[in-house]
Amino acid sequence: MGMLLNDLLELSRIGRMINPPVSCSMQELVQEALAALEESIKRNQISIKVQPGLPIIQVDKMRIIEVLQNLIENAVKYRGDQPAPTIEIGMTETDRGIAFYVRDNGIGIERDYLETVFGLFNKLNAQSDGTGIGLALVRRVIEFHGGQVWADSNGSGHGTTFYFTLPTSKTV
Repeated sequence: MGMLLNDLLELSRIGRMINPPVSCSMQELVQEALAALEESIKRNQISIKVQPGLPIIQVDKMRIIEVLQNLIENAVKYRGDQPAPTIEIGMTETDRGIAFYVRDNGIGIERDYLETVFGLFNKLNAQSDGTGIGLALVRRVIEFHGGQVWADSNGSGHGTTFYFTLPTSKTV
């Protein structure tokens, strides 16, 4: 219950309390997020691949680290029974412009639920750990930055890719 209340409080603060945007390396933000989850990544024998040369961006550094942590943590949590669980982090050109992504080879999400997962308390597996607030928080942070977030998956057993845009991003 305490975790749920803390998550709700955090969600309610976004938009009212925000750190001023600073210029920072997305590469370094990814490394900070990975360092915070290092124990879980090692315990679950997850292979991590980070695309080199991620750009400098203008963001609330702590909030974007929080976004990355949520997305990486979900990829670890929903890895399924993969013999070689892998998480890839990078950026790509999409029909919505340049987008950052966190891709896994885990359990996947059926197409009917790709939008639903961002709703408050919408957990696809009610038995899973967590409060069901993580992806709602991700959406709120990204939208507060003026970006978009979405998920893509070919369904059960095909992994999931979470994309997000940050319109203030620029390449080095």
